[in-house]
Amino acid sequence: MPQSDNLPATKLLTFFSEGTAPGQTPNPIPFSEAEIRAFPEVKQWLAKGYELESFDNKLSPKDPGQVILLVVLARAA
Repeated sequence: MPQSDNLPATKLLTFFSEGTAPGQTPNPIPFSEAEIRAFPEVKQWLAKGYELESFDNKLSPKDPGQVILLVVLARAA
């Protein structure tokens, strides 16, 4: 395992889904846990000894068809 003394206790990552194209009906689709674990950035932090602590799918205030995903990773105890 890599040297982890200088890594933060938690890591927050943010992802965005595709927005709604002009003239398209908004159809927001939340991210699943399996999709989140497949993101390269998430995989990198999991490989450093972090665990998926929580995630939250939010609708964009500017585009009702876009999902903003907030991911919290925490160092394993």
